[in-house]
Amino acid sequence: MKMEFDIVTPESQGIASGQIISFLKRLEKIEIPIHSMILMRHGKIVAETYYRPYSREELHRMFSVTKSMVSLAIGLLCEEGKLSLEDRIVSYFPEKIPKEGVHPYIAQITIKDMLRMATAHGKTTYKQKETKDWVGTFFCVTPSHLPGKLFSYDTSASHTLAALVEKLSGKELLMYLREKVLDEIGFSSDAYCMKDPMGVSIGGSGMMASSYDMLRVMYLISQGGNWQGKQLLPVWYLKEATKKQIDTFAKGPTFEEMQGYGYQFWCTQNQGYVCYGMGGQLMLVLPEKELILITTADTQSRQGGVQLIYDAFWQEIYQKISDQAIAENPEECQRLRKEWGTRELLVPFGKNDSLWSKKIHGVVYQMDDNSRGFDEVLVQFFDGEGNFIYRGKNGEGKISFGIGKNRIGKIEPYGYRIAASGVWRSEDTFFIRVHVLDQCIGTIFIQLIFSEDGITTFMKKYEESEFGEWDGFLSGKALTKDKELDN
Repeated sequence: MKMEFDIVTPESQGIASGQIISFLKRLEKIEIPIHSMILMRHGKIVAETYYRPYSREELHRMFSVTKSMVSLAIGLLCEEGKLSLEDRIVSYFPEKIPKEGVHPYIAQITIKDMLRMATAHGKTTYKQKETKDWVGTFFCVTPSHLPGKLFSYDTSASHTLAALVEKLSGKELLMYLREKVLDEIGFSSDAYCMKDPMGVSIGGSGMMASSYDMLRVMYLISQGGNWQGKQLLPVWYLKEATKKQIDTFAKGPTFEEMQGYGYQFWCTQNQGYVCYGMGGQLMLVLPEKELILITTADTQSRQGGVQLIYDAFWQEIYQKISDQAIAENPEECQRLRKEWGTRELLVPFGKNDSLWSKKIHGVVYQMDDNSRGFDEVLVQFFDGEGNFIYRGKNGEGKISFGIGKNRIGKIEPYGYRIAASGVWRSEDTFFIRVHVLDQCIGTIFIQLIFSEDGITTFMKKYEESEFGEWDGFLSGKALTKDKELDN
């Protein structure tokens, strides 16, 4: 039977409910799109918040948090005696060595170097070479420096380690971890890891899991790998993995990322460690306070957004924690549970109506020639919601949005699930914010500025590899109303 964590008042664990509300309020005020937040102290949940349609059971792309899971699998294989951290990675993949031989720098790379992000590559190798064999690129892309000396974030190292786990265990990455650890702690049975073109689990960024899944994992790690009396992870490995193994000061783009790196775990201020995935996937453990913070988010549209989450947490919660229970505040506690337990995904600020709504409803705009494939666009407005319709070389697509609220739908031709909302930023300017919620996580901004005879648009996508057409400027002229769609 799955063990569920106790839910208690924050005050019973030395945290004021108002502090947690202030933390969440601050993030909303500075436009940080949080998807979920769980706060635990002394092994008990004191706050849990989900932004619709996310929920406790919802799977979320964890991005580079996956790297930490790969690290746990490497630790287990090491404990089994199937590898040593000092082994050179080339010895495990002779079939990937180029015919002309391997570069001497690559030949020197150890598993420990890969765990510490101290390989010979300055950046991810499979993004530098067009091939289906992502693992193979680690061994054939020309290195940039001697390994084992300095930190340089290399996602291909994590991916190659995932391939090593699968090669030595004979199982998929998550299946191996399930049999060893995850099933025991109640990890979601439908969680999975995306695959590369060769069928290898994407060890650098591919895991789909829930926030609550990650709470279970981080609690297990915080307990030295012991779960209800069973030692599931090796103590010695966890100690090494979660402490500073290499300096990141010169390479860290933010202050938090300058605190050091362990074995696929980041070090943080206040003697903490964290599994960190792009966009605000943070699984933070602070041993001195027996505190765990879990967040999922999409900060790609907010420069420096992850650091802003950290700053808000340190200032609004961490610095104000008491070592003893504090006086209960039933009103604030109730507010935290009811008003802040379930929230709406971030919607833009603006008005819900404009005189232009009726004027441009259903008007077809013919767009100037453009490389992004948009031939025509139109906007429809109904009671509290609307549609943005676009036509072009990829056929016809539609984004359905709520006015001042999110509406769940899909974006074509991708088929990804989205939550979209629109508001009038001024009388003639309508703005649509699209949250992409699937394996692909991102945000698309669509700004539409209307005149008597035309439209000017600016579209911006905040996502790593897709939606290239949703980026840039477009202009067009008004034609007649689309009668079929208007009806």
